[in-house]
Amino acid sequence: MFNDRDLGILGAGALLAVLCLFLPLSFTGKVVIGFLVLVGFMALALLRLGPDRVPPEVWLTRRFRYSMQTRQYVNQQTATRKTENAQPSQKHTPEQGTFERKQPAPAFNTHTGSDTVRPVGLAWDEVGVYPLLTVLLGVVGVYFAVWLANGGAQELSVWFIWR
Repeated sequence: MFNDRDLGILGAGALLAVLCLFLPLSFTGKVVIGFLVLVGFMALALLRLGPDRVPPEVWLTRRFRYSMQTRQYVNQQTATRKTENAQPSQKHTPEQGTFERKQPAPAFNTHTGSDTVRPVGLAWDEVGVYPLLTVLLGVVGVYFAVWLANGGAQELSVWFIWR
């Protein structure tokens, strides 16, 4: 049902986002950095690269293998056939007329751009929204509990005082 790779990346991102609570910053700074870490890992879990939409580690492996393999370059051109008995070419005389070059018709790109291949895509269908939301709400819940323990309960109590 789920892809273990994507769940592993989401879990690692959630763990690192929770570990951002130990940074020596203000609580707002911890929340911002933790949120950025979590969003980065969510994007990494969704990211698909290349024309065949593979995960980044597969794409990087392919790129590395391609860059390390030997290539066979052929720098020779096709041989021209010159015979020694060939008759010399006739010179151009005004009676023969002018030579016209035959050029191919210019090719214009008529594509509108909607069918172009994009090198980066997000795999919403593979991963799904529910694992992303589960991880996000779990991290938000941990941050809320830490905020309550660090004085947020007193801040909330101001709103519930009966007068």
